[in-house]
Amino acid sequence: MFENKPLIVFEMANNHMGDLDHGLLMIDTFGKYVSEYPEFDFAFKFQFRDIPTFVHPDYKDRMDVKYVKRFSETALNEQQFAKMFDRVRLFDMKVITTPFDENSVDLAEALDVDIIKIASCSCGDWPLLERIIRVDNPIVFSTAGANFDSIDKIVSFFQHREKHFAIMHCVGEYPTPPDHLQMNQITLLKERYPGVPIGFSTHEDPKDYDVVFVAVGKGAQLFEKHVAIDTEQYPKNAYSATPEEIKVWLDNARKAFQMLGAEGDRHPISEKEEADLRQFRRGVFVNKALDQGYTIQSEDLFYAWPCQDGQ
Repeated sequence: MFENKPLIVFEMANNHMGDLDHGLLMIDTFGKYVSEYPEFDFAFKFQFRDIPTFVHPDYKDRMDVKYVKRFSETALNEQQFAKMFDRVRLFDMKVITTPFDENSVDLAEALDVDIIKIASCSCGDWPLLERIIRVDNPIVFSTAGANFDSIDKIVSFFQHREKHFAIMHCVGEYPTPPDHLQMNQITLLKERYPGVPIGFSTHEDPKDYDVVFVAVGKGAQLFEKHVAIDTEQYPKNAYSATPEEIKVWLDNARKAFQMLGAEGDRHPISEKEEADLRQFRRGVFVNKALDQGYTIQSEDLFYAWPCQDGQ
C-alpha cells in the first residue's frame, strides 16, 4: 500500500468542527484533486477519541482546558464518521484513522478503515499499541518527540509480528519553523530501517511551499498534510492548508518527483541532450588523403571542433 505510488494523506483531524456537512464539504473539495494527480495515491485521515473513556473523569466538564473543550465540541458519532468514509471512497481515496484509545480502535475495526495511524504522542502508549497490533491493517506511526530507543522497540514489535507498516518523520511544533524541520531525519530513518517506507508528516506554515521539495529529495514516500476550509464560522488554524494552498503544494510535489527522474538504473538519454552535447564535441579528422585499404595510424589523425554531421 505504501510502495506503488507516493501516498498523499489529507489530515482532517478535528477540522470538521463536529459539523458533518462541513466535513463532507472538505472531502468534496480536496477529493477533486485525486483525478488531477494520477501519479499519487490519496487518503483522508480522521482522529478517533472515545470522549467518555479518553478524558479523565475529573476533567470531563473542564471547558476551561483548551483541548477538553476542542475534543468535546467536535465529537462525531459512528454514523457520521461512516457517512464521511463513504464519501472519501467515492473519490477512490483510502480511509486512515488515528485512534487515541482502545475503544477507538474498536470503532476503526467496525468501520473497516484501510490504515491505522499511531500519533506521535501515542508512541509510548504500549496498551494502545498492543490493541492496534491485533488489527489486520497496515500501520503508520509518527515519531515526533521519540528517541531511537523508543522507535527501535516499536519497529521490532511490528516486525516480529510481520506487520506491514511505515514510519513518518514528524516534528510536533504547530506550526514548525523552517529551522526546526530536521529534514535529514528522513535520510536517517531510511538508513536505520531499510525496507521500511518512510514518510513526512508536515506542520510547517502552509505557505512554505519549498519544504515538499526537500522531503521528496530525501526519499519520503508518504506525505501527511493538515487541511481545512477557512470560513467565517470555522476559521482555520495556523498549520492547516486551504484548498488553494494544497493545490500549490501538490504541484510542487509533482514537480519534485519529476525532477528526481529515473531510479535504479541509468536514465534514458534524450534526443535534445544528445544534440546539445554533440555541438560541443570534437570530431576526428585525417590530415592527408588516404588510399583505399590503407591502415590508419595515429599520426594520420587530428581532433578538432566542431564535429561534423554523421561523424
